Amino acid sequence: MTVIGMFKSILKGIILLTLVISSIVLTYKIWNFRPNLANIETSITKTNTALSPKNVDDINSIFLPYQVVVYSDNNIYGTTDKDMLLEFVKRISSLKVSDISDKNQGISYMSKSLKDKFVILDYAGELPVAMYLTDILDNTVKGDSNAQFKRIIIDSHKQQNIILYMMTNDNRMLEIETNGSSKAFNTLVKSSRKSMESYTGVITNERTTDELTSLYVPEKPKQTQAYSYLADNINVDDINKAVLGDKNSIIERSDNNRSKTYNSNTGIVKMTNNENYKFNNLSEVDHGKPNPMNNLINSFNFISEHRGFTDDYRYFGVRHADSAIKYQMFFKGYPVFNRRDLSEIDIIWGDDNIYEYKRGLYTTSVAVPAKQKVKQLPTAEEVRFALASNKHYQFERVSNMMIGYNMERSDEETIQSTLSFKPAWFIKYNDEWKEYDNGRLK
Repeated sequence: MTVIGMFKSILKGIILLTLVISSIVLTYKIWNFRPNLANIETSITKTNTALSPKNVDDINSIFLPYQVVVYSDNNIYGTTDKDMLLEFVKRISSLKVSDISDKNQGISYMSKSLKDKFVILDYAGELPVAMYLTDILDNTVKGDSNAQFKRIIIDSHKQQNIILYMMTNDNRMLEIETNGSSKAFNTLVKSSRKSMESYTGVITNERTTDELTSLYVPEKPKQTQAYSYLADNINVDDINKAVLGDKNSIIERSDNNRSKTYNSNTGIVKMTNNENYKFNNLSEVDHGKPNPMNNLINSFNFISEHRGFTDDYRYFGVRHADSAIKYQMFFKGYPVFNRRDLSEIDIIWGDDNIYEYKRGLYTTSVAVPAKQKVKQLPTAEEVRFALASNKHYQFERVSNMMIGYNMERSDEETIQSTLSFKPAWFIKYNDEWKEYDNGRLK
């Protein structure tokens, strides 16, 4: 028994020693483990996004006012909310026009005849009256074919039916009588006002001297948040198919790893830095410079047909320098600006067809969770006073003011580019939009 007991004790000791040694070896291996990554794919390939609009690119959403303003007994409210804007446009587009008359007395006379309650629809760029009546309001009654406007004033208090006033670029008022119920419209205004913010009027020159002509802006902007989104590249092949024709007829040349040139019998395309796209039609010349107002619908159709409104784009006016029809990206109800024009779509017409088509090649993807607080924007009065008292500017040259977002793209070398959106005041000065920064325009 003694021998057997001793044998068992020795065996237990050997087993215990083996377990201790195994534990030490395993612990060492765990703490010194280095994975072999040699055969693991570490690169992330950037994919191009096919043209696919995030918004229904119907004509009402593209030629949409940028704000609606409610003026009631010196109390001013406004909003840029897209759903609310569409609802107001839907209401007036369903009206039947019974008569159109030109009030030659001018805006000053109309400001006296209108009561202290009216609604304003403000557009970023001038629109032809005839086109708006036909294509937006869907009416057959023709107005002055040469007149253009940027503001519609809605009077729903003078009589039982709604009256629209189009404020033309030559300081006339076109009065449009409709069959719309003033009572029903006032109900919409009352319910909408609860979601609006306080606005104020700004007088900049002799064209903005009263309640009907003042620039209306948020009194105390509430934007204190910057946003970031993953950036998707728009597939250039999709656009080329629309403007250059069959892929087999296109000759591609790489200028460098980020810029390319495409040629066909139709025209030439230059893609710069994977972010800017420019097409020139070889069969057109720009010397004719036809009136761009005659091609607003044609431009809309051209972009819409190849699904080019990849974000919330809206008509933003005509650039006088080159007669380019401009469409601007909007974000959370506000226009987006970028110093390299990545947030714009521009079209210049030749004698018979498009001469030049330019656009950015980025579109927003998934929102990045991290949000950045930004400094509170100055009030409208602080902006007005700073510019009006700055000797480097002539305040009468300010033709519009609005809140917008400055969009910047992250470094191209990162795995996934992002688009950042930072709120700021933007001022239209000498027909150019500039960002306001601490009393100066840049």
